[in-house]
Amino acid sequence: MSSRKNLIKLQPVYLILIALLLVANGCEGPKGPAGPAGEQGIEGVDGEDGVDGEDGADGLDITEAACLTCHNDDALLEKRFQLNQHVHSTMPNSLSRGTSATCGRCHSHESFVSYVTTGEFTALESVIGLTCKSCHTLHNSSEVDSFSFGLRVTGGDVEYLTGGTETFGVDAPSNTCVTCHQPRRDYTYYDDTPAVATDSVSLTSSHAGPHYGITGSLIFGKGADDRNGTVALDQGEMAHASSGCVSCHMGEGRNHTFEPDVDNCQTCHSGASNFDMNGIPTKINDAVHAIELEFVTLGALEDDGEGGFDQTASSSAPTVLSGVQYSAFWNYLVLHSDHGSTYHNPPYVKAIINNVEENLGMTLTTWD
Repeated sequence: MSSRKNLIKLQPVYLILIALLLVANGCEGPKGPAGPAGEQGIEGVDGEDGVDGEDGADGLDITEAACLTCHNDDALLEKRFQLNQHVHSTMPNSLSRGTSATCGRCHSHESFVSYVTTGEFTALESVIGLTCKSCHTLHNSSEVDSFSFGLRVTGGDVEYLTGGTETFGVDAPSNTCVTCHQPRRDYTYYDDTPAVATDSVSLTSSHAGPHYGITGSLIFGKGADDRNGTVALDQGEMAHASSGCVSCHMGEGRNHTFEPDVDNCQTCHSGASNFDMNGIPTKINDAVHAIELEFVTLGALEDDGEGGFDQTASSSAPTVLSGVQYSAFWNYLVLHSDHGSTYHNPPYVKAIINNVEENLGMTLTTWD
């Protein structure tokens, strides 16, 4: 009886211990139902739209087909072969002046590029003859996406060494030609006195004259000494000046030997079959030959034995001429220095011939 009572009395104690053990072990009862959702927050402000980007430039065609437009036997190599026949590409004698500060601008590739880029005359130690890139910008190996056949000489007026400017027009290809094909000296270089017939002019160089290849002045009707004689030398520019060099010397095929072709003449001279049009070139050449013989008599020229004539002047044996004779000699040299003078400006050439003939006391050639 007593043991049963003790067991009953201990039961609350056991219950308390059990409750403490459950709390110590972290046991949780089942979760209750979720509470209601909170209110929705306020919407944020929209951002500003970004600026639209610019459209990119169209890409250039640098496929194999595009490259072969130039880099093939029928195009680039042909032009290079033609250019190699031009005197300033082969030019062993001409290239010898390519390093000169005064001559190099027209006698070498590097000096020409330097001049048209900077406008300065530069003496260089090592140079080569003309290449495609002398006149054309083309593209650099590091800029293969920049194709161009553009000429280095751009703009309009071309400055002349003798002063003033000339032009075939804004960005005209022929401006490239006359950048070099122009006189280096005018007649005052040897005699700067006015029209005095009793002048005594002493020439000490066998290369006296305006320089070779002076088309750029003669075609515009300039360069002759008009201080003596009565024949007017103000003929002005020839119609050929409006055509330019390219149409005659290159033609539609862009011939880079620059040798004129009579087919190119037919655009203006219908029916022309050779360069002796209407016999005028022959008549001009005959008149010039007669003048040369007169200067042989005066001692200013001598027969070179090859069908031409050389100047006799030297520093040890100068050629001494009167003022009238000097004007005549200079004007002859103007014709001689432009080997195509017969065609570049016939009206001006005829006037020069008559001026020379008058100053030398010769019978004037009549022109039909």
